[in-house]
Amino acid sequence: MHTLPILDRLVVVNLDVRIWSGRKKLTAEDLALGADVPPEDLVSLGSKRVCDPEPLNGFHRLKKQAERICLAGGTRFLSGFAIPQARAEAVAKELDALATRFAAQRATFVANYANAVEDWIAQHPRWEAAIRRAVDPASLVESRLGFGYQLYAITPAPNAGDLDQQVAGLGDTLFGEVAQLARELDGSFVGRDALPRRALSTFRRVRDKLACLTFVDYRVQPVLDTLDGWLGRLPKRGSIRGALFNEGFGLMLLVSDPQRLSDHGAGLLALHDLLPAAPAETTLDDAPAKELSLALDVDAPPPAAHPVASQDFYF
Repeated sequence: MHTLPILDRLVVVNLDVRIWSGRKKLTAEDLALGADVPPEDLVSLGSKRVCDPEPLNGFHRLKKQAERICLAGGTRFLSGFAIPQARAEAVAKELDALATRFAAQRATFVANYANAVEDWIAQHPRWEAAIRRAVDPASLVESRLGFGYQLYAITPAPNAGDLDQQVAGLGDTLFGEVAQLARELDGSFVGRDALPRRALSTFRRVRDKLACLTFVDYRVQPVLDTLDGWLGRLPKRGSIRGALFNEGFGLMLLVSDPQRLSDHGAGLLALHDLLPAAPAETTLDDAPAKELSLALDVDAPPPAAHPVASQDFYF
């Protein structure tokens, strides 16, 4: 299986974050509809909130933060996130810190739960009976709030289904995530003649994400080289203007489009293969590397395999 060299360098993170919804199904009794309620296969009555949803938003923010940690140097894969083996320890440490914050927030929420329900009833006195019928015990609410994660390596079975295709699609998934991240750059270029330095943080996040996963797809390294070439020529201070601004605008258009990223990576490799041998002091950056139209099917040699130890954590 040709995906083994890639899988040997990856660890998969599975986030297991449970957040109580604070909702219960709306019943006919709540609405005093009597016997005239349509059957459930015809009409759904929806749901009702049993407490203020605002205190629950903090749990959702922690979940989003955990996803950002996994995506900073990784990409979505199967039901979780694929990260390089070298990043596993750092990611686990950051997730451990979030687990601690989640547990503290859960303790505060549960301690204030009864008062929160009463405050909610006070805000909606007409629906007091409906809310009280739906209130869960604090112990049940606590059990439905949890932050866990697992780190594991993948060893394919003899018949691994479509695992090959899933691994082969890592590059396209990565390019899609990079494009989504880069779209916030649009406002830094359109209608401007200078790029503020704060916009460089987005370019660097794109760059670092690609750098972590160059081994998953042969098209990633040429894109990374293009970004590094531009970032390396920027002035240390001040906004970016002139030719460097225009080049940055072109890079923004490149990294915000998954298809352009794919074509660019494949095209630069194809161009490099077609060029005659260059003198020692000449690099690929000296060649007409901005041609994005070449796209050939080029197979990169597989990276060296490194064993990965399976890990499992839960909080």
